[in-house]
Amino acid sequence: MFVNSEEFNEPTSRQWAMGADTRPKNALVDGRGRVLAYSQTGGMISPARHELHRGTILYRFASGSAELSKAVTGGWWVAKAEFEQLTRFAQAHGVHVAMAARHLCCVPPEWSDMGLLMRVQVQDPLLAYRGLGNRVVVPKDDGYGAVRMEPHNNLASRRLHQLFIPGLQERADRTPERVLPGALLVERTWKLDSADTNRGWIYVPGLFDKQD
Repeated sequence: MFVNSEEFNEPTSRQWAMGADTRPKNALVDGRGRVLAYSQTGGMISPARHELHRGTILYRFASGSAELSKAVTGGWWVAKAEFEQLTRFAQAHGVHVAMAARHLCCVPPEWSDMGLLMRVQVQDPLLAYRGLGNRVVVPKDDGYGAVRMEPHNNLASRRLHQLFIPGLQERADRTPERVLPGALLVERTWKLDSADTNRGWIYVPGLFDKQD
């Protein structure tokens, strides 16, 4: 039994995995107020059902100001193999592993300072969506246009699968008796300096465009 089956089976969970903003205030509606479409950016391409069994190791970058109890219930994660891929990319290009995650997972600074890295172990079996990252467009009002990030899914060394796990907050709400409520056991956390997590980031196209 997967403890987040109910949340996973909600139609909106797959939309979230694909980067859709399903908040009513941001929806495109017709003259009668009926939703025609939701804005979408980032997320993953063709998310597929993926099982996470007890003992599975996962990693997540979260905001440095987030409380651990909140950060651990966030939806976006990478598995151990993908985290090791991030570290190899970081070493090859001389950047921080958080910067590697920015590039391969398409996470602009406008979304997160990535000041907290956590390693967790799955305690309760979970369902997740797994897929390759999609392009990101973040509007800016500084006169320089939107921030755009393109995934490099055509290159094996940069093709990185991400995980989106719905229902982690709901599971935490149902397990208040645990030291850290939820389906995940935190093994270790690292506080990261924003100077490191953003070093190498410039608002110019072509960063890391050299072919591997």
